[in-house]
This record gives sequence, C-alpha cells and structure tokens, in this order.
Amino acid sequence: MSAIIRRSSFFFITHFLTLFMFSWRRGATAFCALLVFIWLPSSVLWSERGESYAFLRLLPVRDRDVARAKLGLGLGAAAAYWAWLTLVSLIHWGVSREFFALFSLVNLAASVWMPLVALCYLGVWRIGARAMTFPLLTLMVIAFFAALGFGLSYFPPRRVYSGLAAAPWPLQILLPLAGLGLFLLLARKAPRVKWNNDEHLQMP
Repeated sequence: MSAIIRRSSFFFITHFLTLFMFSWRRGATAFCALLVFIWLPSSVLWSERGESYAFLRLLPVRDRDVARAKLGLGLGAAAAYWAWLTLVSLIHWGVSREFFALFSLVNLAASVWMPLVALCYLGVWRIGARAMTFPLLTLMVIAFFAALGFGLSYFPPRRVYSGLAAAPWPLQILLPLAGLGLFLLLARKAPRVKWNNDEHLQMP
C-alpha cells in the first residue's frame, strides 16, 4: 500500500506546497479555503490519469485495499489543509473575532472537502479519468472565480463575516463531523464501484 500512496501523492503534496506559499499572506485564508476546491479535485484527477489499473490488477493487491489507500490519502490531504489553514489563521490573528470568523469558514469548507474527495474518486472509478476531466475542470473553474470574487479580500462581506464569527461551537463541530460521516458512507461504496466498472482500467 505504501507504494500506491507514494505513487499517488505527488500532486497532493505539490498542491499543498503551493497553497502553503499563498497562505502566508495575511488575510489570504478565505481565498485559500476556496482554492482547496481546486487543489483536491485536481490532485485526484491528475494522479488518476497517470495511474495504470491494468498493471495494478497484476499485483496481489485487492481493489478494497487500493480504494482505502487512495481515499485515505485524499482524507489526509483534506485534514492537512484544515489543520494548516486553522494554524495560519491563529498565527495571523490570535484568539480574536477575526480568527473565529475564519475558523468557521475553514470548518464549513472542510465539511465539503471530505465528501468531495470521495465523489471525485468514485466518479473516476465509475466512468474513467478521461470522462471525468471536463466535469472536474468545470468545477475547478467555478471554484477559481469564487475564490477571486469572495476570498481575495481580507474577509468575506460584512454580513457573512458577522455570521461566521457568531457561529455556535456545536455547529462548527457538527458540520465537519457530518462531512466526515458522508465521506465514510461514500467510501464504503468505493470497492464495489471500482470492481463493477472497467472504464478506470483504460489508460488515459
């Protein structure tokens, strides 16, 4: 499994390092949180386009193990983005109203990142990486313009910022947990989807 993770992790690591450089700018957290909606699907897509499942079929590795390794990598990437953006927000703003607003935004985004990773993998394994390229590129373009329009300022619009800063703690805990629960539910379907569909065996 470690070989599969090493083979698939190149784009995840590269994209994380790119966001790492962006996030040092004070006030860029909102932009970076939306940028993750580009980096995660992109990491899945390009790592899967370079994968040879026909070769993996020759190895003594079960589809269940491959699916778990790749989904675990995606979940780990989402957790790394959450942890880093939370930390850099705390470094920049301390324990303040600004930090709590950005922390709420990162929690809200993370509750979507996790099931998004699972959906990207399921889509690739069901219809193939080539067929999923256009839908995922469309999602990335939408996320890019959303990041430009919503996230480049220091904070979201005042009304949104006030609501994020005042978000109750139970909600901030429950939303990521709900995202994790949805991820795990989708992950249970992954080995069956992978086994029942052959398009992902085609080299892109």
